Amino acid sequence: VSGNALENPDCDPATGRIRVPSAFAPPCVPVFAGDNGGATHTGVSADKIKIVFFQPQSDPAVDAALTAAGASNSAEEQRATFQGYVDLFNAHYETYGRTVEVVFRQGSGEAGDDAIGRADALAIATEDRPFAVIGAPNSAFVEELAAREIICICLSSLPQEEYERLDPYFGYTSLMGSTQGYMHRAEYIGKRLAGRKAVHAGTSDGLPLSTKDRTFGLLYYDTPDGSYKSGVDFFVRELSKYGVQLTEVLAYPSDFADAAERARPLIQRLKNSGVTSVMFSGDFINPAVYTRQATQQAYFPEWIISGSLLTDTSLFARTYDPAQWSNAFGISFLTTPVPDQFNNAFRLWEWHYGNGDIPAENQFKTIYPGPSTFFTGVHLAGPNLTPRSWQQGLFSYPVSGVGSRTAAAVSYGNQGVWPFTDYTTLDDVTEIWWDPSANGPDEVGNTGAGMYRYVDGGRRYLPGQHPSTDPVVFTATESAPTRYEAPPEGEAPPDYPRPQR
Repeated sequence: VSGNALENPDCDPATGRIRVPSAFAPPCVPVFAGDNGGATHTGVSADKIKIVFFQPQSDPAVDAALTAAGASNSAEEQRATFQGYVDLFNAHYETYGRTVEVVFRQGSGEAGDDAIGRADALAIATEDRPFAVIGAPNSAFVEELAAREIICICLSSLPQEEYERLDPYFGYTSLMGSTQGYMHRAEYIGKRLAGRKAVHAGTSDGLPLSTKDRTFGLLYYDTPDGSYKSGVDFFVRELSKYGVQLTEVLAYPSDFADAAERARPLIQRLKNSGVTSVMFSGDFINPAVYTRQATQQAYFPEWIISGSLLTDTSLFARTYDPAQWSNAFGISFLTTPVPDQFNNAFRLWEWHYGNGDIPAENQFKTIYPGPSTFFTGVHLAGPNLTPRSWQQGLFSYPVSGVGSRTAAAVSYGNQGVWPFTDYTTLDDVTEIWWDPSANGPDEVGNTGAGMYRYVDGGRRYLPGQHPSTDPVVFTATESAPTRYEAPPEGEAPPDYPRPQR
């Protein structure tokens, strides 16, 4: 951070970051004065930056699962929360004389329909003409926006080549790309599980699996066009570096229709092939279906948690068959939970508005990353705002959060963390296991039985840092908390006076 930036009254010279109560605040920039270049790109004028918050049409099965778990919010509550964060960041981040304005768009049809996705993207590009879109229903939507040079901060996790192919218009989500995730998964299996007995497995038709050498199967989500297969192919290649070969690689479909019937033959294949250890890489709903089916077939393997979309939350793990999930352990991208007042998304809202009355009280943590990432890129891009300068600004954001247990390591671009350009947010993982006897609040505050435990206090590993020792799971609960009631020493966010409003 330059000397001129440190002299900015909004800068904390001690940290080199702007004065907002977050350890992930962006670096300081010099006070801006002068001409910002005006209309530097579509959706940008001398005084405005237009973005779209896109809400795909919801899936009834997903809605039912969220409602049953007490984790749902209405579309209106989500929009109000998104707008609240935009107003917050407009007030505190440098936008070079411009104000970010939001257009809200709802998906016009099923999220998995490519034709509808393209039509919705075309309507946004021609009618709204934004600089960026946050949220997307599918890859076809993203491609249509990229063809018109519109950034999309969207989709959960795709293979590295997809980000590179659509550079600089696509990526920047709050998780990590599937290629990065599979690197961690391969390292975990290769260093910590392969070549050992399946000691945490149960039985298959009453015969023990725990005395057998581990054999691995992958059960993964895929779309009709196979958009996730290249990530799986990469996983297979990564595992081969450790001398590991998957016994079964099985894709399950992206729709939820007849899920139980679809699960039966896939579980049967895993069982018949003698797989002792199943890694699930997919959505947060289907494990309930597949674990029930495994119990019906008297098949109790180890379940290797992959950290895929919300499967590593106690909120949803409580819906999985407990006879199966009591054998579940693995890696998580999430951090050891802390009460909301220590969460960045909550703390910033409370600090700015003077209260914690967030409209989307259950989903604000998943809404916050989009506007946070977008404004960070704007803040660091400088006045000449284009997709490329926005990306370069984001890529200049320093590696942050390394060594924390209640926050994840974050980086973008080429900063030595990954052997390729990093288009997504998270870098490190932690090790977890399911304790069916633990009681406490889940991620949205529902108190109940069954919680994930975080090994070694939630210690996190960057790629290449996983140890080679056996996992310390299903034991040593005193060193594997389910949550922290306050951040460990040195991890509390900075404190600044609340702004006058």
